[in-house]
Amino acid sequence: MSPPADRRRSAAGGTYFFLSYAHSAQSQGAPLDADAWVGKFFTDLVNEVRREARPVAGMRIGFFDQHIPLGADWKAALAEALGDAEVFVPLYSPGYFSRPWALGEQESFRARLAAAGPARLTAGHLTPVLWIPFPPWESHPELDGALDLGRDVPEYAENGLRAFCMLDSYRAQYDLLLSRLAKRIVHTAEQRPLGPSRAPSLDEVTRPAPTDPDFVVAVLAPTRDRLPPDRDPAGYAASGRLWRPYGRRQVLPAAEYAASTAERLGLAARTEDLAQAAGLLEHRPAVLLVDPWIAAAPDASSALARMLHGLREWVVPLVVTDENDTQDATRWATEVTQLLQDAGLPQVKRACSMPEFVDLMPALVTEARRQFLKHGPVVPFEPPPEPLPTLRDGPTVTPDPASPPDDPAPQRPHGENR
Repeated sequence: MSPPADRRRSAAGGTYFFLSYAHSAQSQGAPLDADAWVGKFFTDLVNEVRREARPVAGMRIGFFDQHIPLGADWKAALAEALGDAEVFVPLYSPGYFSRPWALGEQESFRARLAAAGPARLTAGHLTPVLWIPFPPWESHPELDGALDLGRDVPEYAENGLRAFCMLDSYRAQYDLLLSRLAKRIVHTAEQRPLGPSRAPSLDEVTRPAPTDPDFVVAVLAPTRDRLPPDRDPAGYAASGRLWRPYGRRQVLPAAEYAASTAERLGLAARTEDLAQAAGLLEHRPAVLLVDPWIAAAPDASSALARMLHGLREWVVPLVVTDENDTQDATRWATEVTQLLQDAGLPQVKRACSMPEFVDLMPALVTEARRQFLKHGPVVPFEPPPEPLPTLRDGPTVTPDPASPPDDPAPQRPHGENR
């Protein structure tokens, strides 16, 4: 039976569900994006919800972040989608609770529920799924809600829904839980609709980036006042880190897109012009975005060679051009690539379009992180200093030599997430 017309009308213009997940690190040359299974599950869930639903005009079925246009402000687009969603479906995995981006989505939706009133907190608007099982030593209170989806399916707690999605041998279990989840989404969205309302942006609900970040996006691009005489100034600004190589097709500077990719992978990121980032690059992994027009200025080659000299292995360069640019940058791209290789950075990638830029970025962030863990400085463990004895101290207790000493804290490369 369909819900009363006034209830269904309040959900008009909204979305049945928002799918949230932890983005996976992607290696260069990997045969399959690890998040492809999230995409398949999303498609299956959309189809199942559509079969169950009786949406009003303008009501969308589902949303996940691969729907965001390439040139959009990703955080603003997410806030808008979170404000439209009736049900928030997080795919819990060990990585989910270490990704500020994913947790920020959940906190934004929770804040929206809290603003709607206490009754909304238990109304099924937040319906988690166990996507990948957790190791036995890791526990989160939220997991109990995710396990509720399949209490009667023992393999669900053991393997998670991703295994069901991937393997034909679990087809019956997958179809059962997919149908069950879709029915819950439809029941909540149609019987107890929130209606669109404001959701806080991710920046409002997550901690601000630390002064000493986990990751750096450095930019080597001309400023507007230092462009070659014949270069079109569109896309340039007072700072290189504000450079927009794709002009009006992108809302945010290229560096912000790269930083958002790092944040989605769990790394607090900061953007800087290369000249200001020198100190950070000594002890932080980085992607270096290079505009080849930086080499077009007179006598630029020698100045660039000095600037690039000594860059560490964990600084991964990307030469960024626009195939739709009427001014050919081939000569300068070739020159800049050679300068980067001469500086000891042999693997120089090039993005000639916005889709290429977006597709390459997760692998470049991952590669920079991998190189940093391989070659970066290690901070030795330093035990706390022994307190000075006082007259109030009791007698010294000699430890039993047969008992094992406490394990020291593990050594970590400087900057590794904790």
